[in-house]
Amino acid sequence: MSYLVLARKYRPQVFSDVIGQEIVAQALQNAITSGKIGQAYLFSGPRGVGKTTAARIFAKALNCKKGPTAEPDNTCQLCQEITEGNSLDVLEIDGASNRGIDAIKALRENVKFSPSYARYKIYIIDEVHQLSNDGFNALLKTLEEPPPHIIFIFATTEPQSIPETILSRCQRFSFKLITAAVIEKHLKTIAAKEKITISDEALNIISQSAQGSMRDAQSTLDQVISFVGAGQKIEGQTVRSILGITSQELLLKFSGSIFKQATKDLLALISEAQEQGLDLYQLAKDLHGHFRNLVMAKISAQPQELITLSLEAIQALKDQVDSVPESALLHYIELLEILERDMKYTDQPKIVLEIGLLRIARPYIAIDELIGRLEALEKDSSGNNTVAKPLVKKSPLFKEDPVSEQKAAPENTPLRQQWNIVLEEVHKKKPGLAASMGQARVKDLTGTILTVEFDQQDKFQKQTIERADNIKIIEAIARQIFQIPIKIASITSAGSSIPAELTGEEEIILADEPEETVINGGNLQATATDTAPAEGDPVVRRVLDIFGGEIVHNNIKKGE
Repeated sequence: MSYLVLARKYRPQVFSDVIGQEIVAQALQNAITSGKIGQAYLFSGPRGVGKTTAARIFAKALNCKKGPTAEPDNTCQLCQEITEGNSLDVLEIDGASNRGIDAIKALRENVKFSPSYARYKIYIIDEVHQLSNDGFNALLKTLEEPPPHIIFIFATTEPQSIPETILSRCQRFSFKLITAAVIEKHLKTIAAKEKITISDEALNIISQSAQGSMRDAQSTLDQVISFVGAGQKIEGQTVRSILGITSQELLLKFSGSIFKQATKDLLALISEAQEQGLDLYQLAKDLHGHFRNLVMAKISAQPQELITLSLEAIQALKDQVDSVPESALLHYIELLEILERDMKYTDQPKIVLEIGLLRIARPYIAIDELIGRLEALEKDSSGNNTVAKPLVKKSPLFKEDPVSEQKAAPENTPLRQQWNIVLEEVHKKKPGLAASMGQARVKDLTGTILTVEFDQQDKFQKQTIERADNIKIIEAIARQIFQIPIKIASITSAGSSIPAELTGEEEIILADEPEETVINGGNLQATATDTAPAEGDPVVRRVLDIFGGEIVHNNIKKGE
């Protein structure tokens, strides 16, 4: 006899053998026992969790010679034929390859005929969501008025793709993902029966990698057994190598480097992972899961109930995060989620991974601590000579003017640092907007108006932050940082432009050219020193009409 894969060899044959779906199994048994048998059932859930298996057991229970019975005997001819898949009265149809109207019309013709010798004629349609619209419409008529000897069992991984008219005529049963602990226990039973020597660590890795699918776990165990060979013990490291899973030791090195902000070490670890043949997208996923475990080790009194690792490995996690704030760990997880998503769709995984991890390793300070430091800086600037601690390291996105930096008054230091924090927070939500903001220099804060200045060559960046949706994001974050209802005003520096020798054009700068100011993308503010009213000026009125603006400050001299 040819080799039978584990997933088929250990496929449940009665309801009591069903693993991880006890609620569904009990409900189907109760329906049989009470005689309340419907004519259409929908089994929905992820792949490999037992939908088709339960459908076959249900068919045997209904047609068993001793039935209908909650537990088929599996010895009568009817049960054996269903088990072997050659019953004339229990037909399994693949919805993907029989999705058209012609296939369903043929089915409608066949349902008119009584079963050959079974109690019910049962159609099991797998991946029923693959049927075409015409196919569903053809099936609907049969579901509306089914013959009494017909039962439909639909299986699908996408119940949301099935028309409501079909769903409303079915009894629905939802199959859930199977926990790693349940899968591991079942694999250990299989290994014992197959006389396979395998470590608990290896079983745990296989169970975790299956992501809730018993069939996937059994297929992986088959693969590992074939790789190792007969009579050899299967260790955890062997399974990691076969599946391309990152070792716990390497994950701890990555998280340790992130906590220490050791960027050079991070780059070296990425190269080490590549040399080991690890898939970098899988590495990003493993890091995401690893930091989840770090959070659980940090906050839970019983982390072993939440983390499926050995006690020694859990202790290593607890030791590493002992001095790491919970808020920082949550921050890292958010960034790793973004990195994992970016890795999934890139054709340059190493570059994306390197940049992503370097960004994650940047210094992190909680918002409440930043606000406290800002308050301390403000007090110092009011007369206290105490030197405050540096707020944050200079962001590579933040543009500083070396000249204005030297000339800046001490009281402007908190202002520039607050703007730097706003920039960092915007970067988390909208990196492209933060990049444009990085070209600005914070100029001053008058009342609630925060003025930022752009060079003339940065018109695109200036226009970007002036967009209504972008200015709304910036001001919302600025309000949190500054603790006042900030409004952003953007200006273009009249004395800063691209040198003529670089553009090949002669540069023309008007003497005493007034600054162009935009507040919230609409309100205009004049800045020349004058006092005559401007409301009557036709040019001013035209500009106000076009942009829907208003005069905020009027200093225009008569005659100018």
